[in-house]
Amino acid sequence: MARPTLETSSSAGHDDATSHDSPGALRPLPPRTPYEDAIVGILGDVLGCSGIDVNDRLLTLGDVSQVPRVVAQIRKTIGVDVPVADYVESGTVSGLASVVAAKSRATRSAVRPQAMGPRPDDARPVLSFDQQRLWMENQLLPGSIYNVHGRRRITGKLDVAVFEASVRTIIARHETLRTRFPAGEGEPVQLVDDDHAAWRIRTVDLTGDDAADQAARRLLDEELTTPFDLTTGPLIRCVLIRLGEEEHVLGVTMHHIVSDAWSIGLFIRELTALYEAGGDPGRAGLSPLPVQYRDYAVWQRGWLTGDALENQVGHWREHLKDAPRFLALPTVQRRTNAMRAEAGQVMAELPPQETAALHELCKSHGVTLFMVLYAALATVFSRWSGQSDLVIGVAVAGRNNRATDRLIGFFVNMLPLRVDLSDNPPFAVLLERVRRVALDGYAHAEAPMDELVRDLNITRDPRRTPLFEVVLNVVGSPEAEDVTSLTIEPMETPSLFSRYDLTLTAQESEGTLRFKLDFPADRCDAPTGLTVLRQLRTLLRAAAADPGARLLDVPAEEPDPAAQAEPSPRPAPHLSAARHGDDLAAVEDGTGRWSYRWLASAAGRVAEELTRRGVTADDRVGLVRRPTAGFVAVLTGAARAGVTCTVIETDDPALTSGLGITTVLDANPAGVPATGTIDLSPLLGTDGPADSGAVDPATVDAADPGAGDDAPGDWAVERFGLGRDDRFVVLSSRPGHLMSAVCSAFGAGGTLVIPDRGFGDDIAALTAWLRDNGVTVAYLDPPILRAISARPEASLPGLRCVFVDNDGELLPHDVEAIRRTAPGCRFAAVYRVTADGRPLACHEAPADLDVRDAPLRVPLGPPVPGMGVELRRVSGQAAATGELAEIWHGGERTGDLGRRWPGGSLEFAGRSSGAADFVETVSVLRDVPGVVDAIVVEQAAGGVTALTGYVAGPDTGTDVMSIHSFLKARLPEHLVPGHLFVLGALPRTPWGAYDLRALPRPTGDTADGDDYAAPRTPMEQQLADILQDLLGIERVGVYDSFFELGGFSMLATRLIVRVRDAFRVQLAVRDVFESPTVDELARLIVRTQVEEAGIDDLEALLAEVERT
Repeated sequence: MARPTLETSSSAGHDDATSHDSPGALRPLPPRTPYEDAIVGILGDVLGCSGIDVNDRLLTLGDVSQVPRVVAQIRKTIGVDVPVADYVESGTVSGLASVVAAKSRATRSAVRPQAMGPRPDDARPVLSFDQQRLWMENQLLPGSIYNVHGRRRITGKLDVAVFEASVRTIIARHETLRTRFPAGEGEPVQLVDDDHAAWRIRTVDLTGDDAADQAARRLLDEELTTPFDLTTGPLIRCVLIRLGEEEHVLGVTMHHIVSDAWSIGLFIRELTALYEAGGDPGRAGLSPLPVQYRDYAVWQRGWLTGDALENQVGHWREHLKDAPRFLALPTVQRRTNAMRAEAGQVMAELPPQETAALHELCKSHGVTLFMVLYAALATVFSRWSGQSDLVIGVAVAGRNNRATDRLIGFFVNMLPLRVDLSDNPPFAVLLERVRRVALDGYAHAEAPMDELVRDLNITRDPRRTPLFEVVLNVVGSPEAEDVTSLTIEPMETPSLFSRYDLTLTAQESEGTLRFKLDFPADRCDAPTGLTVLRQLRTLLRAAAADPGARLLDVPAEEPDPAAQAEPSPRPAPHLSAARHGDDLAAVEDGTGRWSYRWLASAAGRVAEELTRRGVTADDRVGLVRRPTAGFVAVLTGAARAGVTCTVIETDDPALTSGLGITTVLDANPAGVPATGTIDLSPLLGTDGPADSGAVDPATVDAADPGAGDDAPGDWAVERFGLGRDDRFVVLSSRPGHLMSAVCSAFGAGGTLVIPDRGFGDDIAALTAWLRDNGVTVAYLDPPILRAISARPEASLPGLRCVFVDNDGELLPHDVEAIRRTAPGCRFAAVYRVTADGRPLACHEAPADLDVRDAPLRVPLGPPVPGMGVELRRVSGQAAATGELAEIWHGGERTGDLGRRWPGGSLEFAGRSSGAADFVETVSVLRDVPGVVDAIVVEQAAGGVTALTGYVAGPDTGTDVMSIHSFLKARLPEHLVPGHLFVLGALPRTPWGAYDLRALPRPTGDTADGDDYAAPRTPMEQQLADILQDLLGIERVGVYDSFFELGGFSMLATRLIVRVRDAFRVQLAVRDVFESPTVDELARLIVRTQVEEAGIDDLEALLAEVERT
């Protein structure tokens, strides 16, 4: 039995094929409101009925003796008492739903709407709240496509003339299909055109085309993707495609501002009724409409004011108090825009037996199918986001007044339902929470969401929709239209657009529950979408079987067979070149070249000495860093002895004891070791760099126990094609990188090159050293990488591969930048390189990476085989794909949060300690023209902790306030630094790390603080005067944001009119959002004037204007 509860209202491409309405008394109606849906579900469960429609007489559905059971279930599900007398007197299913709705609202809402009727003759042709919202979105994104579309396959002999006349009759019947929306003085009105005789169906004949079906789909998709002009209309298109003598396809497209998915279904049913009646409305049973959409808009505006508006909005204000502003779901690409024109779609289904189990769950817990699906979806996304407090949007038909039942128009409203999943409740408890939230929401479903956004003072984020980003729709089952002479069947409409991050549509048909997940292609991909649906199905099955199970105990998917709890041991570095008698250079330092023969011999002696001294793997061993080949030999020999060394900068006992180091090794023949330090320099040989004498094979075998194996000595050698011609360097302060480079270089038979000094801020000297020494493979820290690539003149054509430490803060900008310096360079991001040189995971950036289409962070990549990487929930259970969880290594916690994507790659998602993460801010700072490096830190100034941003770049040339405005237009408020510094370069330590101590400190004044910046030019003064007048305030500074001063979308349209009149420049609403300050508006106006005048030297003129 189908139970449609909520109508879809996401962007174009959705068609609720079964949101039935009745042309006159032609056909009965299925559920139209959440209350009708709930009553249909209760009657079906209690009385065992199926196929119930809202016009059915109650007493024909079951015995009167069953009424108390129905009443009891209504009390349990909806929370209202319905006397048996009221039940009988209500007559129909629809009547009972109205009684229940009235009683429910009486307990939740104090203000009742006035009756709806024809508008007064002198009423202004206003837009409804939802129309105004859509009109404003069209202004923000001119030419955007926000269409509602339906398509049908028609079989039978079709009279095209009667068919087209029937459509024109519908257009004449519904004013909204003849409406357009010109803007007056900054505010839109709806005007109805009386003359529609010229309107025609577009006809296309594909008979004889071998690929007619594919061609028809392309044509229908073109109809769906073609925008409408709201100012000129018409806002409805129909295309009729002939495939054969008795086979046609119909596509109906309307702009959402005049229609919704319910309306498409109503249009089709009126069309079929009129066609059967030869185009005669009377014979078709189409009684006159009591009101038109303009009447509804005037009624809504008249009702939702004062106490009525406060009653509606006030509920949601309280409901969303302190709610999270967004759902922290992972995205395929970094967020750039809230509205994208590409979408994907995946589907799945639950078989009849499992769907029936869900209905039993509904019956036993007094909930609807929608509530069960909402609870399950919330559980899945709670796991993915790590949030226990989340908001999911649901669409309600918005047709609570019977006068709107048979009216085509935009009535659908979106409700931000918030649910609490804290304390790991049983699924049954979560269902009760969802039930309570949903019923309260239904009682306040008329609240205009734009009014709520303004009331909550939500800062507009151009990359996100306000209030929620995930939507759940439950719709009815598809049915063929009942036409005597024709068979009209629904066709699947593809998802070409997706307004929200994820839109889940559930539809029950013939006992099977089918799911369709739509998403923008830049936020999600098909494997991820399918993972969501698989986990949803698994959770629904488990919840139906055991609703008492707590959420974290409800399985999401089968355990990952690839997860390894225990890492495999790492072999010591191979020195295979020495086995074959090669005199290849293993190491180069400031004194010369040292062969593999020497290294094998020296490392072997070191290993023997450590064994003789009883140094084992259980000891905490420190090795003093030296820029010498001897240092490398000791490090390699220690590894041969099974000893892992911690590289330290000094053998000062005060430092080593603080690190818990019990044994200190050194190889410094020129110095005097500290007390307790083992000086191994005498073991390294005295022949110097030229030593290439014979080496005892036994010594080689002892030094290189894996030398005879066929396998390469390092995980990276084969993967990145490293070989004997490669020259390796380590410019990283992290010990694991050093061992990783040793393993890679010696496993490949290449040469490890050691700088004889640190370069600090002298990046030009470092770049020259890399080029002069022929370095082809580099191990780098991110700061060094950025410093090298920040120099426009830097060129390293020989650098073919870089390994960069990735602790979650690497950006796609870093990849793009180094490839400008070293074209074609392979970029390997390595995560948590262990002391033995192996990373836990590695990601190679694609060769065609584009910052605009890349994720926010460089991924961690798939785990390196044998490293024992897994993800676990807080409870210690293995996490499912996509779930936010902690990354574990070898049975121990790392403190890092992450996710595993389908395919196995890991994504970094923060610290389990809750430490602040500002990578999103850094990413946007790197987008500022001229900025080549940036860091953000949290600092205290003036007794207040705030973000401080530091940017560097030789060509930045941008003032702090302009950068600040750039950030505010692209980031949520809490991620915008209060302090900004523009530097020539970021200070660094001698080993290239950021020197945070050398950064300038904020003095206490924030970038957007209370300081007033007066207008500097006549244009800025005029703009400030306009803003002061519109906003009703006394003073506006050049860096004050229009929206932060109280501006809103509709007021922005009035600002555009004032700007047009003052400067003869036509701006768009989007321009105000992107340039909200006087400073930015003045620059934009001048730029627009110059472009319209056709002046070539724009930059010179702008500079001249700024000086005046």
